[in-house]
Amino acid sequence: MSADNFPAVNCDGPDCSTATHHPTARTVTDVRRIRRPDGWRQRPGGRDLCPDCWKAGHR
Repeated sequence: MSADNFPAVNCDGPDCSTATHHPTARTVTDVRRIRRPDGWRQRPGGRDLCPDCWKAGHR
């Protein structure tokens, strides 16, 4: 059995456990860049918000 490491971005919204990744991403920065059109946002201080938390105003 083997395991692979892959970069992922976790939502920092309240009571949110949403995460995202992308198979071609090599770094977390790549994941953020690729997922931005899908609605993922990064706030100052390194907070990441999923589209649902962004729309809910948890900015």
